[in-house]
Amino acid sequence: MKSGLTTILLVISAVLAGSATYAADDAGLVRILERADMAHNLALYCAQYDPTVINKTKSTVGDVHALMLHIRGEVISELPRVEAAQIVIRAATAAKSDALSAVRRLYGSDPQQERIRIANWCKESAVPFVQELVTEHEKHHEVLAREINSAKHLLQGVK
Repeated sequence: MKSGLTTILLVISAVLAGSATYAADDAGLVRILERADMAHNLALYCAQYDPTVINKTKSTVGDVHALMLHIRGEVISELPRVEAAQIVIRAATAAKSDALSAVRRLYGSDPQQERIRIANWCKESAVPFVQELVTEHEKHHEVLAREINSAKHLLQGVK
């Protein structure tokens, strides 16, 4: 079950890569921010089942909310206000939809079993997803910065 739900999270992220009618560079910025938003949503959702999730997903920037805001700041810095708002909205909308979709797969008719399933999924899939984002940000920030800068340069070239 763990690998299936982890696969679902990875597929959802991959599907976002090929979304809609926006330029690839614009989609790249959305994709980067969507992952941070998704981690934020999952951590907060899972904290209802295990309050220690917040501490387990901390970074040097702070908790997962602070990390998401930090990544958002990096993604939208130097962008025109309207474009930045569109990227934030698209990323947040996708992250919310994807998080709800992942969690709803765990729902069932027995509330007690559902709670156990969700708590286990949080422990085995959601928390590792968030921890992976934290680790990537901490240990490979230069890669993230290059991806963001590359997408911004491509975006400027499209206009």
